[in-house]
Amino acid sequence: MNPALWGGLSALSLGTADFSARFSTRALGADVVYLVVLGIGSVILTTWIMLGDTALVWDRQAVWLLVINGVATALMSMLLYTGLARGPISVVAPIVAAHPVLVVLFWVLLGATPSIIQWLAMTGTVIGAVLVARTGDTLHVGTGVDRGGFRRTLLIAAGACVAYAVLLISGQAAVPVYGEMQTLWAGRLIGLVFLALVFASRRRFPRVPLKWWPLLIAQGSLDAGGYLFLFAGSHGEGREIAAVTGSAFGAVTVLLAYIFLRERIGRVQWLGIWLIFACVAVLAGGS
Repeated sequence: MNPALWGGLSALSLGTADFSARFSTRALGADVVYLVVLGIGSVILTTWIMLGDTALVWDRQAVWLLVINGVATALMSMLLYTGLARGPISVVAPIVAAHPVLVVLFWVLLGATPSIIQWLAMTGTVIGAVLVARTGDTLHVGTGVDRGGFRRTLLIAAGACVAYAVLLISGQAAVPVYGEMQTLWAGRLIGLVFLALVFASRRRFPRVPLKWWPLLIAQGSLDAGGYLFLFAGSHGEGREIAAVTGSAFGAVTVLLAYIFLRERIGRVQWLGIWLIFACVAVLAGGS
């Protein structure tokens, strides 16, 4: 299959999974939802690895990278789900999607030299994020969203953005040792253990009513499938195309919110949203 189609399927799967989190998180809480989603995804990835006869690597010196990746994955997803549940999605999703800027800046601090195009893309992403935040404040504050609540949502989205950058940086550092699939699989298992420990420390057992299981199973399958689609398109020629199209998952979430939730999105906010996703696509293609 064409790499662009694999990337498109990845974006559609991940974007739909995140949109679904809006409803499940409001009903059950971000920690419960992601524990179940992570468990379902771990089962799917474990099955994939077993059927694919993937050779697993054990390197004790680099295992700390997997631990950071797993904890960051859990924290990022809980913050993302919380932000999406609070809304507006058209503000939260683009801000979280700006995480590649932080990743590139981290590698710059370690000596990397971005191209002029990458610098322009990073600048455009920051400008887009400012436009989204400022116009989102104007559009939504006073329409059922108080200013303090909106600012807390912005902070949650920013926290998810930082955590996303941490999981990507630790994952990029772990891939040369463990490979892409094992890094993803191990990080999710560690994230699952981390969340289980959080629940144990609270002496709380997560309860999920039967009526929510179909949505959570679909959500977990879409989340895991999104990464598998991206991996499928990342081998051989055209893998940068898969990365670019796959990076549009946040745009899918925003469009679903616009279509089904009728979220108000002004012209300037649309400009900021598409500026972010266009610049992120440039950064993804150059990585």
